[in-house]
Amino acid sequence: MKYSLKFAVLSIVCSIPLFLGCGGPASTTVPISGTVSVEGQPVEGGLITFLSVDGETQAAGAPIKDGAYQAEVEPGEKKVMVLGTKVVGEEYVLKGVPDSGTRQKLETITHPNYNAKHLTPLKATISGPSEEMNFDLKKNGK
Repeated sequence: MKYSLKFAVLSIVCSIPLFLGCGGPASTTVPISGTVSVEGQPVEGGLITFLSVDGETQAAGAPIKDGAYQAEVEPGEKKVMVLGTKVVGEEYVLKGVPDSGTRQKLETITHPNYNAKHLTPLKATISGPSEEMNFDLKKNGK
């Protein structure tokens, strides 16, 4: 479980630049912001990703910090993926090697459905700049 969480977080962080690309035409993104919570409780940390429903525009993502995010997203219909985490302690960077230093140990607090494109029930329509998009997730992922 611990390694799968790390792999999931690392995969998402590493894939965001792939979704965003390295250049090309001028960006048509608009700034949006909002909050992410689970049944009213702010999500401590994690990532939010906006995926184009029709596949015509680039995906975009942003970190979640203390229940809030700010992102640059192209307008259109989006599926929204959320990976929410909280700090549950510290762990060695290399398991069982004290000299490797320590880092925060994270635990996933959002249902796995919210972090799968084909399962997430979250949708958003982004039509203009400075929109506020708030998401209150359910513990059961529906």
